[in-house]
Amino acid sequence: MGGVYLADATLHPARRPLTEDEVATVRQSAQALDADLDDAAITASDGVLLRAWILRPHRANGDDVLLLHGLADNRLGMTGYAQLLVTHGYTVLLPDARAHGVSGGVLATYGLLERKDIEQWVEFLDARDHPHCIFGFGESMGASQLLQALATHLHVCAVAAESPFATFREIAYDRMGQPFHLGPWLGRTLLRPLVEVAFPWARWK
Repeated sequence: MGGVYLADATLHPARRPLTEDEVATVRQSAQALDADLDDAAITASDGVLLRAWILRPHRANGDDVLLLHGLADNRLGMTGYAQLLVTHGYTVLLPDARAHGVSGGVLATYGLLERKDIEQWVEFLDARDHPHCIFGFGESMGASQLLQALATHLHVCAVAAESPFATFREIAYDRMGQPFHLGPWLGRTLLRPLVEVAFPWARWK
């Protein structure tokens, strides 16, 4: 039962919603940066609607950057990076990952489906802006998904991945130890039966 609970909690992370106050703050920030903030959306290959913001400076340098947030976060978690990039002329896309924020999706699959979502976002930017270069930057879960998306022959000039997990199993061991302020050794030893039950349940889901 513990393994089933662990798998379900992992596949259904807590959503961080977008509040009206947060949206208003970001729009004010865009005006201060002399940039336009627009909504964007794509339909994923499995029919899920994915949503994002595009932040475009009035003096754009012709390059675009895709910013990917971490687990149980949303696009707001990457706005600090977006503001930095916009001041240097980059157009920035900030999507909510599937099953996060206001994007659709029942399950977070940690790259299994998200890698294709990322490829579609890159194609969206290419068709919309025809940029000289598209760059990718991901943090934690977003970093891991971005690296996995490279296997789809992603048409980007460069990517930066901050704190990605090596494998889904390794991050499972690490997360098991976090509530107890211990390292991944706890997940590899005493709590390993939970992980071993969680994996087949997650595959079935």
